[in-house]
Amino acid sequence: MHIELDLKARGLSILVFVLSFCYLAYLYRALPALFTIALSVFVWLLYYLIAATELPRKALAYSAFFITPFLTYSGQIAVLTGFGGEGASLPWVGVSFVTAALALHIYQKKLDFLTLWLNILQPARMDSGPVALGNTPLGRLRLRRLKVYVGWMALGIFFYTVLATGLAPFLVLRDSTESVDIFVFSIIFELYVYFNFSGLTFFVFGLLNLAGVRTTLNFNMPFAARNVIDYWQRWHISLSGVLKEIFFKPVKRRFGLVVAVMVVFLSSAAWHGMSLNFFIWGLFHAAGWLLTYAIVRLVSHRRCALVINFLLFPFFVVVGRLIFSEPSTAFLVQKLKQLFFNFSLSPQAWLFNLKVDGQSLLLLGIVVACVVLEVFAKRSRQRYQWFRQKWVTPLLLLLSIFLGSTGLGGVYGAR
Repeated sequence: MHIELDLKARGLSILVFVLSFCYLAYLYRALPALFTIALSVFVWLLYYLIAATELPRKALAYSAFFITPFLTYSGQIAVLTGFGGEGASLPWVGVSFVTAALALHIYQKKLDFLTLWLNILQPARMDSGPVALGNTPLGRLRLRRLKVYVGWMALGIFFYTVLATGLAPFLVLRDSTESVDIFVFSIIFELYVYFNFSGLTFFVFGLLNLAGVRTTLNFNMPFAARNVIDYWQRWHISLSGVLKEIFFKPVKRRFGLVVAVMVVFLSSAAWHGMSLNFFIWGLFHAAGWLLTYAIVRLVSHRRCALVINFLLFPFFVVVGRLIFSEPSTAFLVQKLKQLFFNFSLSPQAWLFNLKVDGQSLLLLGIVVACVVLEVFAKRSRQRYQWFRQKWVTPLLLLLSIFLGSTGLGGVYGAR
């Protein structure tokens, strides 16, 4: 009886589940998440057998989280470099986001039948996230909620179809070993991943919240951050919530802050892919986080500490994105050597010979303007408020119609 009442209250979320599943099946011409769904049901059944006992339950939670690293290690899904096609694997569509959500809900002892099917396994999440964190559904759909979340969906469409795709012509620089190309590519790719990934998650955020599925805002203006720690509190917020709950808090209580931060970033690296490059990526960002924290604690002059951390922030973000993008360790080492030890403005750089049409240059200008708005946004204007004014939403939709395209697909592929 309770389930029947809940199902009636969640009618919109059921409709979104059915429609988005049909869309994924049409998109991939196959049952795209067969292994993901079967594995999730198996984990859910195991959970019900051991939920009452804390130690086995938490062991199952950590096992669920490390399913994705195991799948990358065994070659069943690819390491996540941010180039969508490199991460695609049809039967495992959505496994990264689903298993992270399973881990959290098992750890918190909050995994039930409806949460599994109408929240965690919502097909709308599977290509892009965000990771399902909340359990409690939203109330009845009202006009105010409709206006708010339609604005988020319009922003997501604009970020993905216009801004991200506008940067796509510059991604060819990935294969160059010229210093300027490496540097420019690292910046462009950071922006591309941001607008592509956040655009998809904003659309899903708006869609699911409209349907009554409580969904976390996955990005909150990360370039408005003033240091590395602030950046990570604004970037991929749903995954950060999982990492904080199941790794940071328990490890910090037992082993202290330094070990907790290392474990969090190495766990995040493993989630993205079990490879030497992602191990380096995890260590690099852990070092950046800890260095930022040390400067705040040890530099007595507050303004001086703010300036130092503000200067370090772009270094760790840009170099970190370069490490993230490259699957080959040998090629990564070559790029880092060229960037830091042999930097030159060679006329042979691909950037100086890159042919870009007028529309791409226009879109690049719009990207730069949006980033500048974000960097200099006041605290009171954050959560993308400039882009969610009543008159801005139709403008974003018009720009998406006339300037947008589907681009290269989602940066997180189908994993």
